[in-house]
Amino acid sequence: MISYFHQMASVKFVTLFLFFPSIVMALPTYQEVKASFTPSDISLYDRKNELIQRLRIRKDFRSEEWVEYEEFPKFLIDSVIHAEDKRFFEHAGVDGNAILASIFSGLKGSSIRGASTISMQLVTLLDPELQPKNNQRKSIFQKLKQINRVMELESIWNKEEIFTAYLNLIYFRGELKGIASASKGLFRKSVSSLTPNESYLLAALIRSPQSPIEKVSKRVCALMWERDGKTSDCEDLFRFVRESLFRNLDYPQQPSHVPLFAKSVFELGGFNQIQNQKIETSLSFIYQKKIEEILKRNIKTLENRNVKDGAVIVLENKTGNILVYVPNIGRESSVSQLDLVRTKRQVGSTLKPFVYALNFEQKKLTPQSILSDSPIGIPVYQGIYRPLNYDKSYKGNVTVRESLASSLNIPAIRALSFLDVNEFVSLLENLGIHGLQYPEFYGPSLALGAADISLLELTNAYRMFANGGMYSQIQWKKFETNQSQKRIFSPQVSYMISEILSDREARSLGFGWDNFLSTSYFTAVKTGTSQDMRDNWCIGYSEHYTVGVWVGNPTGSPMLDVSGITGAAPVWRETMDLLHESLSSKLHPIEVSNSSEMEPNLEILSSNENQIEKTKSFRILTPVSGSIFALDPDIPNGRQKILFTISSYDVSYSYHLNDAFLANAKEPYLWEPKKGEYRLEIKDKDQKVVSISLFEVR
Repeated sequence: MISYFHQMASVKFVTLFLFFPSIVMALPTYQEVKASFTPSDISLYDRKNELIQRLRIRKDFRSEEWVEYEEFPKFLIDSVIHAEDKRFFEHAGVDGNAILASIFSGLKGSSIRGASTISMQLVTLLDPELQPKNNQRKSIFQKLKQINRVMELESIWNKEEIFTAYLNLIYFRGELKGIASASKGLFRKSVSSLTPNESYLLAALIRSPQSPIEKVSKRVCALMWERDGKTSDCEDLFRFVRESLFRNLDYPQQPSHVPLFAKSVFELGGFNQIQNQKIETSLSFIYQKKIEEILKRNIKTLENRNVKDGAVIVLENKTGNILVYVPNIGRESSVSQLDLVRTKRQVGSTLKPFVYALNFEQKKLTPQSILSDSPIGIPVYQGIYRPLNYDKSYKGNVTVRESLASSLNIPAIRALSFLDVNEFVSLLENLGIHGLQYPEFYGPSLALGAADISLLELTNAYRMFANGGMYSQIQWKKFETNQSQKRIFSPQVSYMISEILSDREARSLGFGWDNFLSTSYFTAVKTGTSQDMRDNWCIGYSEHYTVGVWVGNPTGSPMLDVSGITGAAPVWRETMDLLHESLSSKLHPIEVSNSSEMEPNLEILSSNENQIEKTKSFRILTPVSGSIFALDPDIPNGRQKILFTISSYDVSYSYHLNDAFLANAKEPYLWEPKKGEYRLEIKDKDQKVVSISLFEVR
């Protein structure tokens, strides 16, 4: 065996003797190679840094995070060195005797033999010009260039760096690139947890990753004998190898809690050319799980009405961050891989607030304007369009406030007729709603939600009202600042829409007093049901959050007597209550100028600026709405009482039972029950109802 110095002298002699001119780029440093290493998956974390999803973005290979030398078990290092390059830590990158024999063999016309060291294999991975063409062996000139590159590599990298990069860049089996993916794919464990047998198998795969199981098993046996002098039951070893290699066919994608949200982050969040493999999202996994259960439970109760699925999204008003993203009911969904948050569907009456807001902005209507809710026939291309209200009744002359709050269809059609429909379509596009048809395609039915819009787009459009008329895009990443904002409506117009959509009294014309839309804290909310009850919606916002809910069937089949108030609204209400368990919400009054052009707005503000806060302060605690009481025949008359309590007591408020005055609400009230159905109301000094509870005595 020649000495190390003789080896290097031989290599230099051969290199000079077969000199070929070349201009090559310098090899990258270890840190540069590590920095450019790209795992095949990105990892998504929620706002509390909990790993919630891994999403594969590279389809040409599987790779995990880079593994450093200190994480390799000693027997893994020993196994690979023994299998691939026994004198790796002793030579300077090349084996002189083997290289000379290989070159002279080639000059004689024989095929060039291998004898590549780990360093030589690594420079081949780093320099594409050294890689054989068409699966042929390297040419003589490639071999000589490889030697030069190895000498360069060994002069700037240490041995540990070379070995580490080698194990992270080579393929072990199929699409498994790097030691981390091989360990996870074959053994479901981290590199640091590898056993000796597992290390032998990995070392055996390096030379021929796609070899048949029998051949791999024999090589593992041979390595164990050569390395440790041990014999092993090759039959048991064969079973171990077979189980490991077959296990790779089902590579674990864990965790996978929000796969469709992750897909949306990647496609819509601007990360197509992502560099950082870790994304800290704005999602709250705690709320995500709770609201998933709320949706599933409510959909279950509607099964007998042909309701199969739903979706929920929660946005933070100020930031636009996505707090919750529930694309369907999960595994029980017939379309569990379909994102119903992004699916476009007809949105029903949910577009009415935008119709009225544009009228307010152009000063064509005010909340006190009178519109006729009476039969109407509108000439259209197909004939005469005759819209109807949901209950097929007519209310006569109504205010805009009542029309919007109670979602009357015919007044909304009349309101749209005051506008340029092209301008209204442009408004929707400015709100981030894409894919709309030309205005004539919709005609007057656009006021009733004939356009196809996604829950994602619609909910963010409503968030504009919550932010005083300012629109901004949705944000997917934690701490990401909202880029450009644009004003859609004035603060005054946004306030008027919010105040109307939170007005329980105005809403009672269409929905009654007791419904899921009435909360004890400020919320502005609108429901919608598409034609033939194929989709129903409930979109609303508080001071802090905007919540959008869709309920229906992915196939588009009609539901059975399910409207927004009975389908989507219960989910919306439960979600809002969850979000506001320890959070108050109110509609903040706005300051407006004293100019005459703002007089209609001043009228609204002066009469209603404190209404929402008072509704929050004075709400009925007991009896809870929906309670049923039973009289006890064994208790004498006059001894049975029901306690009426509210959240705050004030002499200017009063108890009313079935419209009859009981007492001032300066303290709790004890009432002697009698059989019947009752409506308990709290009224303010102007006799406006601020809280209501329905109960029954049997």
